[in-house]
Order: sequence, then C-alpha cells, then structure tokens
Amino acid sequence: MDLKIISAGAGSGKTYSLTEEMANLLAPKDGQPAAVRASGIIATTFTNKAAAELKERVRIKLLEKGLTQEADELGNAMIGTVHSIGVQLLKRFSFEAGVSPEVDIVADSDQQTIFNRAVATVIPLDLVLEMEQLSEQLGFHKSIYSKKDWRADLKQLTDIARSNNFGADILLESKAYSLKTYFELLPKKSKKSGVALNSELMGHLEQTLLALEGNEDGTKGKETLMGSLRSMKTTLKNRGFVNWYDWARVTKLKVPKKSRDDAFDLMEFAKCHDQHPDFHEQIERYIGHIFDTAIAALKEYETYKKARGLIDYIDMEVLILKLLENEMVQEVLKDEIDLLLVDEFQDTNPIQLKIFLKLTKIANQSIWVGDPKQSIYGFRGAAPDLMKAVMDSTDNIDNLPNSWRSRQDLVHLCNGLFVKAFGPETNSNKIALKTAPPFVKEKESEDLKMATHHWHFQFEGNRAPAKPWFEQCIARNIAEMLSENWKVRIKGSNEIRTMQPGDVAVLCRSNAACQTMAGALHKEGLKASISRNGLLQTAEASLVLACLRYILNKHDALAVAEILLLAQKHNIEHIISNRLDYLEKIKANPDDKERWGSDDVYIEQLRTLRHKSKELSATEILNGVLEKLDVRRTVAAWSNEQQRLDNIDALRKLALDYEETCNRLNSAATLGGFLLWLDELASEGLDEQGKGAGANAVNVLTYHKSKGLEWPFVVCHGLPNELRESLWGIRIVRQTPTIDIENPLANRLLCYWINPYSDQIKGTKLMEVVEAHEAKALSQKEALAEEARLLYVGLTRARDYLVFPTMPKKPTKWLNRVFHDGDEKIPSLDIHNESLLWLWEEKEIPVKTQIFNYEKNMPTTEVPIEPIDYLRPHLGEQEYQAMAMDTAQTVFPFLEFKFGKAQRFSKGLIWTNKELHDFQVLQPILSTYILGDNPSHSAAETRSKIATNLLEQHHLEKDLAVKSLLSFSAAFYQKIENDFEVEKIEKYRPFRWEHPDRKTYFEGLLDLVVHTKQHGLVLMQQLTQDITKLNQHKSKLKEEVALLKAGAEALKIACNVSEVRLYVVHSLEGLWTEIELKKAVQQSSLFS
Repeated sequence: MDLKIISAGAGSGKTYSLTEEMANLLAPKDGQPAAVRASGIIATTFTNKAAAELKERVRIKLLEKGLTQEADELGNAMIGTVHSIGVQLLKRFSFEAGVSPEVDIVADSDQQTIFNRAVATVIPLDLVLEMEQLSEQLGFHKSIYSKKDWRADLKQLTDIARSNNFGADILLESKAYSLKTYFELLPKKSKKSGVALNSELMGHLEQTLLALEGNEDGTKGKETLMGSLRSMKTTLKNRGFVNWYDWARVTKLKVPKKSRDDAFDLMEFAKCHDQHPDFHEQIERYIGHIFDTAIAALKEYETYKKARGLIDYIDMEVLILKLLENEMVQEVLKDEIDLLLVDEFQDTNPIQLKIFLKLTKIANQSIWVGDPKQSIYGFRGAAPDLMKAVMDSTDNIDNLPNSWRSRQDLVHLCNGLFVKAFGPETNSNKIALKTAPPFVKEKESEDLKMATHHWHFQFEGNRAPAKPWFEQCIARNIAEMLSENWKVRIKGSNEIRTMQPGDVAVLCRSNAACQTMAGALHKEGLKASISRNGLLQTAEASLVLACLRYILNKHDALAVAEILLLAQKHNIEHIISNRLDYLEKIKANPDDKERWGSDDVYIEQLRTLRHKSKELSATEILNGVLEKLDVRRTVAAWSNEQQRLDNIDALRKLALDYEETCNRLNSAATLGGFLLWLDELASEGLDEQGKGAGANAVNVLTYHKSKGLEWPFVVCHGLPNELRESLWGIRIVRQTPTIDIENPLANRLLCYWINPYSDQIKGTKLMEVVEAHEAKALSQKEALAEEARLLYVGLTRARDYLVFPTMPKKPTKWLNRVFHDGDEKIPSLDIHNESLLWLWEEKEIPVKTQIFNYEKNMPTTEVPIEPIDYLRPHLGEQEYQAMAMDTAQTVFPFLEFKFGKAQRFSKGLIWTNKELHDFQVLQPILSTYILGDNPSHSAAETRSKIATNLLEQHHLEKDLAVKSLLSFSAAFYQKIENDFEVEKIEKYRPFRWEHPDRKTYFEGLLDLVVHTKQHGLVLMQQLTQDITKLNQHKSKLKEEVALLKAGAEALKIACNVSEVRLYVVHSLEGLWTEIELKKAVQQSSLFS
C-alpha cells in the first residue's frame, strides 16, 4: 500500500502543500511524462468550497509554470466531496452496482422524512403507548428540562448502525451484548413478585409515617420528610407503583437526627429496589424494544427506497464498498487512478475510511492529509482510534513544520500546552510547530499589543452574579478594546490595520451559550453574527407568515390581527376593541359582507394579491408579498435592521428548499404545505435565523463550528465547563484490543445502557458499580482526549490575540484538565502572574493579566441606529410599453462622421514570419493582451509570464519576441497618459442606451473608457475588421462608429459628463484615430 500521510497542524499551510504536491506530480520532469495524469486524480475534500479552492489553486500554479495544457486537463480530475465523487463512481459502474445510471441520491433532509415514515409504519400504537409508559417509569419524563424521548434514542441507534454498516445480525448481537453487560451491573432479581415488593413498600411507608408522627422530633426537617413520604404513599396507592427515581430518593433521604431510627427500615428496604423484578423487566423491555424497532425500521426503510428506486448517501457508500471488491472494477480503476488524495482524513466516518483504504490499494500512489489533533466530529461518526491505527500502519508520514497563521507567542502557547496534553501517545515533533520565518517575533510591528490576555472579572460580595453577568463583562471589554483601535496584522503579512468587530470571535461550548453571549454583546451596543434557530418567532417572520396565512384563508382573523399589530403598529387594546365592534356589527346585520380589516391598506393589497395567487408557487407568493407590501422597508425600521433583512432572506431560502424537497419527493408544493413544513422545522429547532454578518458584527459560534476558520482576535468562552462524559446512551465498543486495518469495521458492536433514575442517579449502587467499571475509565479517557482536541481547535483559531476570560468561584476546569492530565482541581492560570504556568523550550510565555471590577447590574448601551440606503419606493403595478432591442446601425440611421489624423502610439510589431500578418488572427491576440495588461501596477515578471503563455497558446512564441509585446503594450498606455490627464481607466465597460424617441434600446461593450481629471470621457474601441475591408464596406464601418456613439450617449447619463471623445484603435499597426461626429458631412476613408 503506497500511502503517504501529511500531518498538517492548524495553520501549517495545508492547502498550499496540497497545491504544491498536485502541481509537482502533474508537471513533466526531465523530458519524461508527468507522474500523474489529470484524468487519473481522485481528490476528496470535506466541503464543496474546499474542493473548488483546491482545484483553482492547482490550476493557477500550473499556469504559472507555463503548463497550460495540464491546467486545461485539470477539469477531467475528480475533485470534490466524498459524496460527489461517490455519485460519479456509482454512475460510472451502475451496471456492476445494480443501480440506474441516472441514480438519484436522497438528500439528507429527505432521508429523515422518509425514515420517519418507515418508523411510523413499523411501530403500532400499543408499542408507542408501552414505550411512553416505560419512559415514565424509568424517569425519562421527570423534568421538562431533561426530558428524554425514546424516539431520539431510536434515531441515534439507526444512524450509528447505518454509518458503520451494521446489519440486522450485528444489531441483534449488540442487543444481547447490551442486556448482558447491563445486568452484570445489577444484583440478581428477587424471587418475590413485583406486587409483593410494592406491597412491602406500602407497609414500610405506613409504619415510618406512623413512627414519625409519634416521635419527639419537632424540626421543620421532619415535616418536610413526612410530606415527601405522604406524597409517595399516595402515588403508590393510586398507581400501584412508584418510579425508580423515587425508590432511589428514599435511599438518600435527609432525615433529622431524632428521626433516623424511625426511617432506617424504610431506607434499607429501598436500597434493595435494584432486585425488583419489575426493575429488571422494564429495563430489558425498553432496551429490547429500541433494538427490535430499529431493525424493523431499517428493514422497512430499505423496502421503501427499493420500491421507488432510491438510495441515500450511506447506501451509496455501501455500494461503493461492494464495487471496490469487484475484480473487474479493480482492474479498470488500477489503469485509471494515478493519485488518490484525501483531505481532512481525520473527519471521515468508518465506512468512508474503508473506502479510502481500498482505493489506496488500487491507486498508484495515495496522499492523505489531515490532523488527528483536530478530530472533533465524533458525534458525526468520525473515529479517532481508526485514524490512529492508519497512521500507525505506515512510516511514510510528513509533518508540516511551520505555523503560517499565528504570532510566535501563540504558537509557543499551543506547543507548551498540547505537547503535554497529547504527548504520552504522540511524538512531540508531530504536535509542536515552529513560527514561519516571516512572522517571528523580531519582525512583528511595535504597534501590536501582547498576544495572550487573561481577563479576570471580579464582583462585590461573596455571591457570584447570575447569568449573563460574565458574558456582559466580556462584551464590555470587547467594546472598549474596539474603541481603543487595537491593531491587527493583514492576513499573510506583517502589515497592520485597525481592528474591526468582524475580526473578533467568541467561541462557546454550546448553542445556548452562544445565544447568551450574543445577547450580552447587543446590550453593549455591538452586533453579533451568530447562527441560531427561532426564525419563525421573530417579528419579521411573524408578519410575513401572517400575510401568507391571510392569502391562504381570508377568514383568518388572527392573521389580520397580527398584520394590524406588526405592520400598522396598532396597539393590542385597539385591535381587540375594533374586533369586538366588528362582531357586534355583524351580529346586528348578518347580511353585511364586509370583512374585518378590509379598510386597511395592507389587507387591501393582500386581497388583490390573493386573486392572482391561484397559479403561483409558495415562493412566488412569498416574493409577491415582500415586494408588493414593501415588507423590507417596514421591518428595517424596527432596529437591528441587518439581522431582520437577513431573516427575510432566510425565509425566502426556506421557501425554495421546500419546493426542492417537494420536487424530490414527487409531492405537490402548496402554500398550505409550505406553512405546515415551516411549523415542522420550528418544532425540530431547524428554523435557523440569518446571521446578520458583516465587518461590523462580532462573530459568536461554537468551538465545533470554528474549525477551518481563523480570526485576528479570539475569546475562549466556556473554560469552566464540566467534562462531557457518560456511559449512559449508545456507544461503539470494540471486541478486540487491536484494530484490523484491513477490515476496520470488523469486531465492533453497539452498547446501549440507560439511566433509570433521572437526576437521582448519584449515590445509587448502580452508579457506584458503573464508576468502578473498566468501561468508565475508557470512556473518561476518550472524553478527555476529545475535549483536548476541541480546545486545540479553539486556541489555534487566533492569529494575533487570544483571550482567557475568568471570574472568581468559576475555575477553568476545562483548561485545567487539558494541562494537568484530567485533574481539574489544579489551576492552569494565575491572576498574579505575568506569564503562563506552562513553558515552551524552557522559556516562559508572556500573558497580559488584567483584573476588572464590574458592578453586578451592568447598564445597557443603546445600539446606534445606522441609516440604510434604499431604492425609491415601489411605484406599484403600471402599464409599460415593451421595448425592442436594436442594432447599433439602426439606432443611428443617419449618422455622419469623419476621422481625424491617425496618431501612432508605437511602431508596428516585427514578425519573424511575414505570412502571419493576418488581421483576423493577430488583432484579437494583441487586443486581448493590451486590454489585460497593466504596466504601471503589474510586476515585470507577471507581465512577462502572461505574454509568454499567450504567445505559446497560439504557437507564436517563435514569431514575436516577448519583450516586443511588453514594450508595445506599455507604449499604448504611455500614450494615453501623455495625451489625456487620466483619473482612472475602465476596461470592458458594459452599457445600455435607450433611444429617447423610439421604444428601443441597445446594449454593448466598450473596450476602454478613460475618465479624465477634467470630468470628461475618452472611449476607445479596438477594430474588429481590417482597414481595407472597412473602407470598402461603409456599413461595417458605420457599425463600429455607431457602437461608440451609443456608448457615449449612455455614459453621458451614467457618469454625468458632457464631453466625450471617441477613438478607434488599430493595434496591429500601432495607430489610433479620433472620430468627429457631424450632422451632415461627407464621409472620409479610415486612416487615409
């Protein structure tokens, strides 16, 4: 297996290295063919954007090397995401795969819709009721904040099973394994029946209550205890059972000292509840039903797709795996694949990894690029252990040594922290980076402040302020920092500029924390760019949806009320009063057909739109509402205008998504269906708002979403977070200690354990056993490694500044665990120290520690209202006479003109081969170079490369010297500078001119427009035909002049100028001449 792995740390120039690798392999060497054909490349990237960027960079690199043919052939390479390349391979070998050549892949959003239908088919009502009852007894519904839906577990289990290619046999084995290992955690069940044990519990409750009532304890604690026991007794009496978290709560009762003996027997009896036969049976039934339903749902899902000829992306990956095991396909691909390139390999799921391993065996050579330290998508199926096994299987690993992103102190900070965190299992050379030579500390601008900052926020008193005080402190500091005009580097250089809000990113652990942070920034007068749901809850979306509901149903009084409230700003009391008056009016006169709100302008316009909407799609109706009612102008007046306008665009995008979904599922797209579809999105939390992004908005996002991005200024929020680790839920377990690299999907099962106690799990015997279980240690180790990788991603996003914000009584547990091998009690930051507690190469890493004292109730800063540039208000529907497109000559049928004296800007070019002096061949080549050239701003080397490539492309490199072409073009622009006082030059300027007297217009393209300092214009047009032909055919000549005349008339209006001079250019002869337009004058010959 010829596999080369490039380990690319954050900011180490991965894309540049990939570009160099591919360009070098595509370039011929020493007269020998290239090692790799463009058509023989398969390159996978994580996103379509990354694929497009890679292809474009390689193309430019090849062009710089003069390899124009190889650059053109790059279009034949298969460069894209795993899914896009998989589709191409599947269509190529559709017969072998047993699918249609026009195979249609089910979109991810449609996949969930279809799967939900399959689940609904296989789950009868009695099973639903049973699962709901089991969920209640097992404590999944104890709190609305921690409510657990068994359907979510079912979905997670099926998703994991499909992404790991687990069939029914593996799921059945996983079910048996889950039950076996779970019951090993519990004692054997009692021989007594559940009814008998519940009866014993009732007896203990009655005896305990009786004893408590008669003892001498008069404390409030006893009264609280008795109230709790009475409630439990009532529940047991009415339902015949109590939930298991109630049993667990009894074992941990807080009993006053004088009452302990009275409650002892009850508490001891409750400790034996884990032997209750109902406890064992309910756990077995719940776990069993989840696995059995998953198997049935997957089977029904496959049947549904097969009957309709559909496959989804996981099916595609499975089919590709089978294809690559086909000997005939292997033979074909061996002759075709020269290079397999895998980008971001650490983020691939197990099936994709197996595909890449098989392709690696087939390809002549393979290059995998990635960084195991940035494998943070375990929840999506990425398996770091599999990645490590692949890297351990080869010695051919290159490490990119330099950081081209961050300042030296930030590079050292990450080296010192993460060499220690990852060190035991990874060589330090694979972790640490050096600062790229151009960005070492000695070359930094003196205007840059210290790179690392520790903001410590203190408060008065001993009690910590409630949320969002901490976030408001961060927002306050960001606002002050922006007001101080901190300097940042321009990306890729040491030049500096003033920081803008868009240069700042605040990274949070959860979406909820992002919401809180965004709110704090807004209170501080700063805008926040954030991805968040709740689009349908915004005022602007409510207004638009009310309009759509009214169009759908003219009797919808609530929609009318919302329109009056939001669009017309009527107060609620007035709306209610007006509605009641209308109802009284209808009651008194039932024959009155006037509808409520019909006198409102908005309602009147919507009623007009409804009559035209019968044949319109949901998107067309939505756009009609936005345009006819000018909704954008209305909502922008409500403050935070950019966010609201972005939300309107987000709603429009959802309308398009809805119609595309309907087309894929072959269902009708209706306005009513669109509204129901939106409600479903909102219920699932998928109605994402617009970001309201821009250079004037602070970026707020999760650590996971920050991967692949970078900012000059990064604030690390969430450092006090607890370790996210639990054995409860679904996980993959490996049955063998080592990974078979030949078959990475083998020897793996699913394990599903449930927590039957809800929030009462702590202190139970089950929890004590789990804490001592070997799986716990492994789970904790994996969780610590995962959060270390996540912190690595976060810290390496910073280019110039990195901030650790802290507050008293909130230790940075996350940072502590990463630095101290999982021990969160040892601090990693010291507010009294001007250097970090970790070193790099035995040198201290400086940090600017600042202590801020902020009041607990921080004042709100008003957000400044910025004006929005609008087009003029809509004129509404009007009759317009259709305009016809005209030709240049017919626009000016009586055009008269004459030519001035020809002026030479350069001597004619000297061609080695005189027979090449063909106008139709050479004039376009010269014109293209001259118009593309920029002698005063382009480097001589760049100009020379472009000229060389152009001549070689047309096989003229032996007939004209490159220096002659460079001098010729430079002379052209020098002549322009000498003859006209140039302010700026436009090239290939499009224009449209409407005839003032006739309903016609003309569109054209001007080669060169020179703006002079005297507020005039000079228009130049390259000739399209030879001089002799133009002089012989005056109509052709007239077309050339009419084009300039039309352009002059159009630009007079567009640029508000009165003086325009017209020229035609004969590049081949090095001449131009001015055109003089006359009302009536005899035409002359061109260049005569």
